[in-house]
Amino acid sequence: MSSQNRSRRIILGAALLAIPLVATSLAGCTAGGASGGGAAGGSSTAGSTTVVVGFKHEFNTMDPLRADYAQTNMVDNIVYEPLIKFDAAQDNKMVGALASDFAVADDAKSISFTLRDGVTFHDGTPLTAKDVQYSFDRYIRLGQGVASLLQGYDSTTVVDYSHVVINLKAPNAFFINGLANVYIMEADLVSKNAGADDAQGWLQAHEAGTGPFEGTGTSSADGTTVKRFDKYWGFDDKRPTQMVFRRIDESATNRDELKAGNIDVSFGLSAVDAAALKGQSDVSVKFVPTSGQTQLWFNTSTGPTADPKIREGLKLAFDYSGGFQKILDSNGAISSGILSPAFTCRPDAKPSAQDKAKAKELLSGLGATSLDLRYQSVDSTQTQIATLFQSNLKDLGVTVNLVPIAFPDYLKTLADPATIPGLTLINDYILTPDPGAGLDKLYNSANIGGTNKGAYSNPKVDDLLTKARTVADAGDRCDLYKQVQTIVGDDSVQANLFQVAFPVGYRSDLKGIDFSWSATPISFFTLRVG
Repeated sequence: MSSQNRSRRIILGAALLAIPLVATSLAGCTAGGASGGGAAGGSSTAGSTTVVVGFKHEFNTMDPLRADYAQTNMVDNIVYEPLIKFDAAQDNKMVGALASDFAVADDAKSISFTLRDGVTFHDGTPLTAKDVQYSFDRYIRLGQGVASLLQGYDSTTVVDYSHVVINLKAPNAFFINGLANVYIMEADLVSKNAGADDAQGWLQAHEAGTGPFEGTGTSSADGTTVKRFDKYWGFDDKRPTQMVFRRIDESATNRDELKAGNIDVSFGLSAVDAAALKGQSDVSVKFVPTSGQTQLWFNTSTGPTADPKIREGLKLAFDYSGGFQKILDSNGAISSGILSPAFTCRPDAKPSAQDKAKAKELLSGLGATSLDLRYQSVDSTQTQIATLFQSNLKDLGVTVNLVPIAFPDYLKTLADPATIPGLTLINDYILTPDPGAGLDKLYNSANIGGTNKGAYSNPKVDDLLTKARTVADAGDRCDLYKQVQTIVGDDSVQANLFQVAFPVGYRSDLKGIDFSWSATPISFFTLRVG
């Protein structure tokens, strides 16, 4: 794309600042080039830059309660902030965000925080310890979404205006890791709009955060628009002045819109369409390795998949190498365990591999029983993987019915082991370098009916996770985590297919398109123009 066209797009982006999302999407506004200078906490100067992001799946809400949805978190990650975060520049060391200082008690039963000076919410209200208390208590009260990251939370003690202590019911050394995705909201504003549902309705299209971007009230199922908050405590004028999040479910449409310059970042590309963009002028393509894996989850408590032999047979039936080459274009990696290669704490294991003879032997117990496989049909890669699995099983005489399901609907099935699908294809992520909280959510039997996706129960795993909570040393916890991973793998709780290497197409002058522990596949917190 010529520099002359980019200049025209800057003007267009500036002109559309006040236009509703529908109109913005139809116009396909984008903007190139860097914004004008500015000082921390100051106001923006000359130059307007708009970045339009194409993403897949429905955008349900801006409520940070549902930051467990990738679509919600990609926006909330720049509208809200947590107390702490992981700093990629410091080897993913835990550092302060809204907290300038923090300390875990020697008994691992409490964490104290000192809040950063000079932080305000988007309406100008100063951040105080009361906002932290309100936010944590609301998550626990509603008991959904990121509340799963707060298991073991007891209470919040407000020491004074800028000091707060999080109290736990029992020692939990990995509790603090989950806080990197627990966002703090303005207590008075959310309370004022609580209504009958604790502000869940209001927060669908509104926000109450402190982050570098603020909402514009344009949210709908098809996306949202945010603008740069120029009084942000960490202001950087290289951030775009506006970001438009636009839902585009079809990979080919994402590809063509990026080529045409109508979007600037695409999260909706298949590996094939991403490869087709390589060499395109003014467009870069990166397969971002993530902490996620494509997995086939089994209901381990009811139905045919309650039999571990059936689960093992299903694992061995899949053509991993064929899917990796033909569907993923050999990007990422074939899984070699229940955690992504992004983690350092993993037991040695060989990559998953097909064994048709053994699979047929193990699956003979199914007889004429057919299986239903739930998958997200709006994701072309998932559709291809599900179809390949169906074909692999057909070769072994097993009928698999493909049943589309929306991710929010899938999450609802987890409330009761009897409603969890026998087979579900999903991309699953653990968003902290220390995998303890994620392993606990997924495999602790205490979380059946919540975050335990397979209704899995093994007393040995429960005991190891309980012990890990009391171990302060990260290396010693890792030894326990490795034991958990080995047992879960032997129990065939899920088939681990591929590491998710997320294809991202983007305008070449954008910086900061990199893996992040805080959002999938990247955090726009690090995005800069020019």
